[in-house]
Amino acid sequence: MSQKKNRGQKKPKSEIRLAEERFQNCIGKRNAFNNESRTIRDERDSLHNQRNKVMKEVLNYRKKMEVNKKTKEKHMKSRDAAMAKVQAFNELKQQKRKGRKGAKSVKDTVQAIISEIMAAENRLETTEMTIAKEREVLEKLSILRRSLTDQQKTLTTHEYLHSEVKELDVEIGSEISKSNEEHDAVVSLARLNKELYKKNKELMKEATHLSIEANKKHEEFIVIRKRADGQHAKAMEMLETLRTHRKTAQEERQARWRIVKDHRKNIKKELYDPDKLESIADDALQELLSGGKINL
Repeated sequence: MSQKKNRGQKKPKSEIRLAEERFQNCIGKRNAFNNESRTIRDERDSLHNQRNKVMKEVLNYRKKMEVNKKTKEKHMKSRDAAMAKVQAFNELKQQKRKGRKGAKSVKDTVQAIISEIMAAENRLETTEMTIAKEREVLEKLSILRRSLTDQQKTLTTHEYLHSEVKELDVEIGSEISKSNEEHDAVVSLARLNKELYKKNKELMKEATHLSIEANKKHEEFIVIRKRADGQHAKAMEMLETLRTHRKTAQEERQARWRIVKDHRKNIKKELYDPDKLESIADDALQELLSGGKINL
């Protein structure tokens, strides 16, 4: 029974075997942690790549918004310039309208003077009168003609101002139309930038989320890498211990081998000593001569 029990018992592991198992165990754990860290690193890098793509879209939207902003500013300047012209034209129009006051009465006066001149001329031609009366009528005609000339000049000025006012109305209308077009462009660009801003805001939220997730993965990566480094350090310690055990075992084997070698050398020396061999040969010869047997 005792022999069976002894056979069933396992032989205790040597220090080298234990060190090898511990070393391989650390290497296995290290490799597992390295594989896990590579997986986490790839996930982190994938998140970073996604974020970079999103940020490229963000930058593109920002560039578009900047271009739209500059274009909108140009339209605003054109709109404001047009409105400034409208204001200036309106002020000039008011001034010219003031200059046109009484234009109707001047026109009536001219007509009245012409009628008087025609009546006076008709009177000279058809009525008999004294020389003194004729002179009086001629003097009156002279006065009426000078007055007509002055009133016609005034009327011409009024008519010119009226023409200028009409031209100003055309200019004002043109500038107002231009101002409205520029304003519509400003409003359109403002709405477009508002839409781009909304899209950009959503993209920034997505980029922020991706950054947070990538940072989490990076933290996980660092933790796993530290574990892998820890197992690697233990493996190196075990490897050093294993080398020490192996060196000790080798030295012990070499010592045992030297003992065996020396023992063999001594045996060989004793067995193959010429003096001893000659003595043994003499003893054997004497034994034969005496009729004895030789034991080989």
